[in-house]
Amino acid sequence: MIALLAFVCAQTPLLEVSWDPSTARTGKILVVDVTSPPALAPIRSINAELDNKSGVALPISSDAHHWRVLVPVDIESKLAPQTLHIDAVLRDGRSSTWKKPVALRDGGYDKRAITVGKQFTSPSKQQKQRAERESVVLAAALKIKSEERLWRGSFQKPTPGEQTAPFGTLRTYNKARRARHLGWDLDGDVGAPIVAAGSGRVLLASERFYSGGTVLLDHGQGLMTMYFHMSRIDVVTGGVVQKGQGLGAVGASGQVTGPHLHFSVRLGGLYVDPRQFLGLDFSDDADDQAPRLPTATSPSPALAATPAR
Repeated sequence: MIALLAFVCAQTPLLEVSWDPSTARTGKILVVDVTSPPALAPIRSINAELDNKSGVALPISSDAHHWRVLVPVDIESKLAPQTLHIDAVLRDGRSSTWKKPVALRDGGYDKRAITVGKQFTSPSKQQKQRAERESVVLAAALKIKSEERLWRGSFQKPTPGEQTAPFGTLRTYNKARRARHLGWDLDGDVGAPIVAAGSGRVLLASERFYSGGTVLLDHGQGLMTMYFHMSRIDVVTGGVVQKGQGLGAVGASGQVTGPHLHFSVRLGGLYVDPRQFLGLDFSDDADDQAPRLPTATSPSPALAATPAR
């Protein structure tokens, strides 16, 4: 059953806001629909937040009266109501602010013990220093946010392999270190192709100690996808890629127990379930104002990424 609520006050127009309660779960994307009735002006823009974490909004009707908002839910959130805050601006200049608590449910994540190479739980001084340097570079890349939305339509699975590990599992490595698994692991032979799940820009393309061959894509407005453990990287930092373009190949680099792709989705600064995200249907995306990226270009030999080892 879809929850349906409305907000009105003397200074602001009436908006209808609804969401699917099944998506109000930790580690998921809360899918919200916002509608401006026909008697009112179309919606020009929407800013939405849940517990101060921003989402992405896109029109799903050609007249811009109906928008869909994707808001991340922190996987570590307490199971208590959080405030959904929506600011909408209409094309006639009027605005509306809407606030309401949303009850959250647990995402249902399990626990698992993993055995990896000893160097990943007890790294040497040099390995620690390397990992720390790489952590600083990744943190800087994750702070980058393209204000414009660079993708259009639905995203695709980056490699056809079956799931080997789900998102959200609380892992214990070698009985010594615990960490949340913030990606979706997909099986594949070394060398199997990996493609961009959606159009965007390459924020990072390098080999790293823990994640091995790594690519980070910016899709705009705080939406990113990440690809780990690659055996080969075919793109470079700063490059433009289109949905379905080759990024490289499946590998077993970094902290792994075997060849696979670790695929992550990050929205509004939070990691969310990639499987749920890929299942969202954006075929009704009506945003003609979204910028179109230039045709993807292949890196020149001088700029080609060093293959992951």
